[in-house]
Amino acid sequence: MTVLRPLPGFLCGLLLLLLAAGMLPDPVQGQANGPQDLRMVLPDGRTLTVDVERHRGFASIPAGALDDLGWSGAEDGGRFQLTHRTGVELRFNPGSPYLEWDRRPIQMVHAPYRFGDDVYVPLQLVVDLLPGFFPAAYEWDGENRILQVEGASISDADLTPADPPETGAAQPAESPITPGGEPARADEGAEAGRAPRIVVIDPGHGGRDTGAVGPGGLEEKEVALAVGLALAQVLREDPDIEVRLTRGDDEFIPLWDRGARATEWKGDRPGLFLSIHANALPDRPDVRGFETYFLSEARTEHEERVAAAENAPLRLERSEDTPPVDDPLLAEIIRDLRTFDHQHWSALLAEKVQEEMGRFHPGPDRGVKQGPFAVITNSMMPSVLIEVGFLTHREEERLLTRPEFHQESAEAIARSVRRFFQRYPPGSGSGEGGW
Repeated sequence: MTVLRPLPGFLCGLLLLLLAAGMLPDPVQGQANGPQDLRMVLPDGRTLTVDVERHRGFASIPAGALDDLGWSGAEDGGRFQLTHRTGVELRFNPGSPYLEWDRRPIQMVHAPYRFGDDVYVPLQLVVDLLPGFFPAAYEWDGENRILQVEGASISDADLTPADPPETGAAQPAESPITPGGEPARADEGAEAGRAPRIVVIDPGHGGRDTGAVGPGGLEEKEVALAVGLALAQVLREDPDIEVRLTRGDDEFIPLWDRGARATEWKGDRPGLFLSIHANALPDRPDVRGFETYFLSEARTEHEERVAAAENAPLRLERSEDTPPVDDPLLAEIIRDLRTFDHQHWSALLAEKVQEEMGRFHPGPDRGVKQGPFAVITNSMMPSVLIEVGFLTHREEERLLTRPEFHQESAEAIARSVRRFFQRYPPGSGSGEGGW
């Protein structure tokens, strides 16, 4: 009998990142209505067929179908738990995409749900998670749509083709509208069969939250919006990128809402979150330059100061502005994202931004930095916060007012985005498209 052994810790961390960021390919995406069944070959040679349902628009199977794979299900206070015969536990709340896999938090692409008297789990659980965490025990053959269980061979399976899925004309999706009211470039011209990658641009501050203010009266929110709008225009020239703005005008958006919106817009597609800001250091008006942050603990006094300044808008938010945490796993997910490889991808993106900004910016390259920024905490994708210059440096404040600077910054950040997409494809180079 095959002994289930999980992957080493660092590989588990990478797998969790890929699942959370939507980088692993959807096993049913691109088929007209998805597969009509799932076949599993068991160690005793039996071939089981499980009907695949689409009650919520994505492929799912009843949790009870996992019984033959050694899992038993039980409910406790609304939470559903699957326990493997080896003791490995998987817990989730129907309706939430967040799961605990043997005490490790995971965000899946779709949420388990109730239908009638049954609980259904996304097909991703069977064809991604099981083979990913226990590759010696589960192997997914995507070509034949067969799950080989604990050493079973595909030669043991009945490979008679299943009934072809019903075909039907797909309904075109509505063109998304950015908060600023301008239609985003969606899948026009995108590669066939693949949804466009998404870039969410977050112009920092806005409305009653001015952000930092320079000696000449220039407000951070003005610089952030100018660069953000220019960046959106540049990226929309790429038909394979959908662009969203958290704000398209002088509007106050709560910090926690920004990352949450980005996560909702991203869905199961590859995506990036770019928060645009301008720096300030009133007690040191000689400091200038640009720096890019990713989410982690602050290591220096400067990083702590910048994080505190950018998190200051939390004081302006009413309690009702901050959404309640309905899912008890969400807080743990957010904390653990700091230690998973999500941090690694964000750091790589930050390096690209610094390299491209350095090609034109007259100020010094202050490097990639890190800090606990609220605005990028709950964006479930590689995310960076870009400080394009110092408002408190008089010469740099004048630079930040110039449309040419806004355009050059936008083009530099856009180049970094394209370089990142080209170098880090989803599915770890599986050929399923760009990051």
